[in-house]
Amino acid sequence: MMFERSSAVIKDGKKLSFEYVPEKLVHREDQIRRLETLFRPLITDNIPCSAFLTGSVGTGKTVTAKRFCEDMLRYSSGKGRQMDYVFINCRTRNTEHGAILHLVRHFDPGFPDRGFSADEMMRSLRKHIEAGQRPLVAVMDEVDMLLKSGSKDMIYQMSRFTDEIRGNSPVSVIMISQEPISEMLDKATMSSFKRANTVWFDRYTKDELKDIARTRADEALLPGAMNDDVAELLADIGKTYGDARLVIEMLEKAAVIAEERTDGRLTADDVRSANAMIYSNVSENKLAGLDTKKKLALLAIARAIKGEVYVSITRVEKTYAVVCEEYGQSARKHTQFWTYVQEMEKMNLLDTIVRSEAEGGRVTYISIPDIPPKELAKKLEYLLESPTSNNDLEF
Repeated sequence: MMFERSSAVIKDGKKLSFEYVPEKLVHREDQIRRLETLFRPLITDNIPCSAFLTGSVGTGKTVTAKRFCEDMLRYSSGKGRQMDYVFINCRTRNTEHGAILHLVRHFDPGFPDRGFSADEMMRSLRKHIEAGQRPLVAVMDEVDMLLKSGSKDMIYQMSRFTDEIRGNSPVSVIMISQEPISEMLDKATMSSFKRANTVWFDRYTKDELKDIARTRADEALLPGAMNDDVAELLADIGKTYGDARLVIEMLEKAAVIAEERTDGRLTADDVRSANAMIYSNVSENKLAGLDTKKKLALLAIARAIKGEVYVSITRVEKTYAVVCEEYGQSARKHTQFWTYVQEMEKMNLLDTIVRSEAEGGRVTYISIPDIPPKELAKKLEYLLESPTSNNDLEF
């Protein structure tokens, strides 16, 4: 029967969605504490607060804002006090009309999308807030998209709402942007906010990305579906940009690929296939641009890795000797082979890490993150055997 086969890898696919907000965020505790400090006056004294969340894509700004607001509402409810929280995606609602309409529809879902000016919608919003007699926190994600469209008046009015609203209904604003937005706001608006209320989000480190991958896998996948080396490969791929969204997207796509088998394991090749679907540094032109010596070295790496995440350079060099003999070439010594590896790493064809061995000493390990080694080997074998291949071309 269709769709009756039980899942071999995925336990809860919703946990791999970008919309999912984990109960506990990994490596964003400092930012949560900073927001708690900034919004304490709202909880203790009913004073409106504000915050700017700034950082590169995939650094956890949006999920941190959502987690903080949900926790704040939960805390407030536990103290017998209700609050309202509205999340606005300013990339999709990048006009003043669209953003205000979204706010109004939080209180009145049937509010028409036409026939009312921005000022009229603002008056309606003010009436709803006054009638509710509860604090409102508006989170404006990618607010720079709204500001670039010239919609600065809405931000100003939001900052002044509390002064104009009757009753006990302060309006607080959290603005999220990949770039600082102080230069996009006029002086009147900036006077209502505080520059010191910026919360910075640095790019995730490789170790942090690995923790995120493991934590999300624990929630979304069946027990034992992903081992630690696969989590490290995911982190290796995401470390260049410190991007957790990329890591989670690859994890989700790799898990779907793994579901096509029945062994219940998410492998390194599943991750490589997923990465190739999203973005791959391995192009036909780049491979063709390698000279014969580097093609042979890369082919040896692809063969030696055999579906593993990493392979030691010692094992690769043994395979390299066999590959060179197969193609009638002389194998280069260790120093020259290491030079090939370094040059191909600069081309983003492979990654290297250095590990301490249990018996002592440190050994270089090589990984191919962007393409399944079997597919890479096929491409290289074709290029090496093709009579039209320009094997003398240096890249």
